[in-house]
Amino acid sequence: MATSTEISPGEEQARRLKTVYEQLATLLRRPDLAGHLRTEVGENEWSAMQVVGHLVEMIPYWLHHCRVIIAAGGAPPAFGRGLDAPERLAGVERGARGELNDLLAVLGEEVEAAVRAIGSMSTMERAKKGMHVRHGEMTVADILERFIVAHAEDHLKQAQAALRS
Repeated sequence: MATSTEISPGEEQARRLKTVYEQLATLLRRPDLAGHLRTEVGENEWSAMQVVGHLVEMIPYWLHHCRVIIAAGGAPPAFGRGLDAPERLAGVERGARGELNDLLAVLGEEVEAAVRAIGSMSTMERAKKGMHVRHGEMTVADILERFIVAHAEDHLKQAQAALRS
């Protein structure tokens, strides 16, 4: 049985996601980096703004799939997408053309919604399974970790690297 001082896996994931947002927002608001926010560092690397656009799109995308899996009865539902999915690419493009403060405001709202959802999921909900199109069977907890939290942490590192170049 958990004591009141122990943090649940959902609470820890929610904390990590919020930390990503806070660090990213602080970084992108630095005046000395303003001229570099849209700089792409390589052929297959995104600018910091493209990263923000992707995060704005991907967090609710994966959270929606978690909710579908939780609500499903019967066989685990299929979920996922390819790297060339139109909505994914549209998010990146939105970041390339969007305004920093507008995108950070939307990202902040998406992160807060995800923090509330992730933190409130029960152990049973986190254990429900879906079938990812490439990775096979995954639990909601796995999806939250791999496709939202760790994914956001990786994109924070990507934005940091883009701004160091």
